[in-house]
Amino acid sequence: MCLDKFIIDPTKPTHLGWWAEYFEISEQALLAAIDAAGVRALDVQLYLHNHAAPQPSASLIGAEEQQS
Repeated sequence: MCLDKFIIDPTKPTHLGWWAEYFEISEQALLAAIDAAGVRALDVQLYLHNHAAPQPSASLIGAEEQQS
């Protein structure tokens, strides 16, 4: 989907629900992303991509298990 053509209207519950499901985040997280990035869907997607919680690498997980 070409997201640069879409606007997310945070005042419409159907928009929040649909886009939250699309981005696989909560509606609260979506509202926070909209506050930070604006209402353009592409900007929200870029914000979410750039601010995603870092995932620990497999080597770090193994090291933590060995220390326990």
